[in-house]
Amino acid sequence: MCSMNMTWSDLLSVRETVVYQPSASAPNSRTMFQQQAKITALCGGWQKIKNSIEQFTVERFQQNAAKGREGFEMVLETSRKVFAHEREMRKLQGARI
Repeated sequence: MCSMNMTWSDLLSVRETVVYQPSASAPNSRTMFQQQAKITALCGGWQKIKNSIEQFTVERFQQNAAKGREGFEMVLETSRKVFAHEREMRKLQGARI
């Protein structure tokens, strides 16, 4: 997947690429996640200002990406628990019939 920012697009260009693919070691049970972003300050002026804007944005992107991964992991863990519970309930219902 690839996305680009619309907010502040006259000041900053952010192109984020995310790739999901089966793990080489366990393709049926694991997914590899790769994320990268290209951040470019578009504002005119001194290079030092552009570099500062880019550095701030990179740091903010890293913080948000970490939060996003944590949130996604929590959703996956919750899903695993719910699906395990559902499987167990079906087993119990099958045993009663």
